[in-house]
Amino acid sequence: MATRRFELPGIQDLSKEQEAARALPMEGQHLIVGGPGTGKTVLALMRVRRHARDRDPHVFLVHNHLLHRWSVALAGETVSITTWTRWFGRKFWEIHHQLPPKKDADRPGGFEPIDWDAVLDLVGRADRVEDPPFLVIDEGQDMPPDFYRSLVKLGFERFFVAADQNQQITDAHSSRRDIETQLDIDTEDVVELTYNYRNSTPVARLARAFYTDDPASPRPILPKRQGVPAWLFEYPPERFAEICRRIVRLVDRDPARLVGVLAPNNDVRRRYFDGLRAVGGDALDHDPPTIATFHGNHRPDVRFDEGGILVINCQACKGLEFDVAVLADVDRHYYRPDDRESTMKLFYVMVARAREQVILLRQTGVDSRIEAILPKDPQVLRRSVLTGRTGN
Repeated sequence: MATRRFELPGIQDLSKEQEAARALPMEGQHLIVGGPGTGKTVLALMRVRRHARDRDPHVFLVHNHLLHRWSVALAGETVSITTWTRWFGRKFWEIHHQLPPKKDADRPGGFEPIDWDAVLDLVGRADRVEDPPFLVIDEGQDMPPDFYRSLVKLGFERFFVAADQNQQITDAHSSRRDIETQLDIDTEDVVELTYNYRNSTPVARLARAFYTDDPASPRPILPKRQGVPAWLFEYPPERFAEICRRIVRLVDRDPARLVGVLAPNNDVRRRYFDGLRAVGGDALDHDPPTIATFHGNHRPDVRFDEGGILVINCQACKGLEFDVAVLADVDRHYYRPDDRESTMKLFYVMVARAREQVILLRQTGVDSRIEAILPKDPQVLRRSVLTGRTGN
């Protein structure tokens, strides 16, 4: 399998605003905000790698398991990295000899959210943690305010948080103001990143169409880097196999290319994963690419330094980066007109994962409300309808 560039930049490669964030004092509380591609995660990883080099007690907290894999691959095994829920559960057990209380704990199956009122009550009666480690937190907007409040009550006082309020995709999230308040950070001390180093101009232009104009994070400056126009393809169900062949050929034309297929739910994820694996190698110029999926308890080893295709649920794409992002069956996304902003933020996150190209797919003949948020300007999103006839 062809390798692709996957490494942290050197200090000499940082911009002035990025260097200002990198050079912040190791002690104290710091908040870095900026849109997709501005380098927040890179700076957080450089920070935690410095802690590892200096043998400081530290932990790098991320939002989900896939971002954990991504971060370890970039920062190396010497860095202490884990998901925030796993780490907080362990820390709570060390202090209270029990797991954090949950709401609806007796409900069979499903997700059980933390009962933060009960947690804060127990934390308020506990001794402060001795010699707490440095905390470096990525995607800090997707952790609830009470998480930060609990840590402060426990005596944690050294934070480096990277966040973007415009990329909130969890129900229990924090605003920029929440983080500033809980960590006692003055607004004028927050470092804002403004330039988008990841996306091509067409990708960034499409992402901007989903930007909610929340001033908590500055709108990223539109990059001037050529790329392939963004396309929305409508296809009839009988041409699904051809859609899968086209996705596989994206990698076949450039085996070092990593393609992310972002699905709205598990049914669509499984459908595309199975469809992509069914593509035969007889029509390809190279060996069939690696096709992997990652979900729930199924967490195979995923290589981000090699070309291939990764099929995941859309919520799992936070913080990741692909050469091409394929937004699968966008008509299957749940959309409520009275909560337009949540869907806009999700599409903002998904589109901004792509470096070179974004492709949206939807089935023909489906009356989908998602059309309400899709840009109509062909300069931003071109459209094509595939007919019912088959072909290549």
